[in-house]
Amino acid sequence: MKNLNKILVVFFLLANVFSYAQTNKYGIRAGVGIPNLKSTDNNIYSKDYKSVTGFDGSLFADFGITEQFSIKAELGFLRKGGERNGWQPIPPTTLPPELVAFLPAGKPVYAEFDNKAVFSYLEIPILAKYEWDLGETWGVYVNGGPYIDFMLSPKQVTSGTSSLYYDEGKQAPVQVRANPQDPPADWFLVDLPPVDLTAETDISKDLGTIDFGAMFGVGVTAAISKHSELLLDIRGSYGLIPLQNDKDIYGTVHMGNLSFAVGYAYTFESKVQKPIKD
Repeated sequence: MKNLNKILVVFFLLANVFSYAQTNKYGIRAGVGIPNLKSTDNNIYSKDYKSVTGFDGSLFADFGITEQFSIKAELGFLRKGGERNGWQPIPPTTLPPELVAFLPAGKPVYAEFDNKAVFSYLEIPILAKYEWDLGETWGVYVNGGPYIDFMLSPKQVTSGTSSLYYDEGKQAPVQVRANPQDPPADWFLVDLPPVDLTAETDISKDLGTIDFGAMFGVGVTAAISKHSELLLDIRGSYGLIPLQNDKDIYGTVHMGNLSFAVGYAYTFESKVQKPIKD
């Protein structure tokens, strides 16, 4: 809630600052994003994630500085994340609590399961935009600038039942004492039975709550009336702040995103009048 209040304050302050622009556009865009979880150091827990498409939408205000140049401020909601299915190490935060007690601390444990990381964000991009008119109906534009993301309720969703191993080659199975009630000299080990890894884990403590990065995009507009237009928007972004808090365990991971959206904008001519000189 605190992050949401900060976001709204920043957005409306920006809207107030640019409210004296000569031409303002207000609109909405919605589409899909294709995120990319990028491990820069090939970490065993963070590599090999595949993209999971998610919603990408925003409200925007486009403040005209000249006829072609403007500043666009947005307030967006989007889903990012990735999935990794098959044979892989179990992230330490998602290990079943009953196993943590007897597994060696810090030693990776491998299993066959489905693993999906799901992140929701509130996003504020501030983009410089330049637009070219291609006749009375069509236009094209480019825009770019910084953005800030505020993460909301990140989840790690796992599913599947699997035997556990200490190595990637399945040569060292996880074993348990078959007769813990007997004296230690009489103990013998057996392979741990397959474990159910189905869970939904809150991983907010493991991740940074804010990301900051750069965004660039292009778009096409089509006028449908004197003040209204439809738009097709394509943009890419890349976060500069590592996603994981514990880089010693999870390595360095950055979040990128490619999105495709359609939208609608309405143009308001400024009613601010210049003072009349005596």
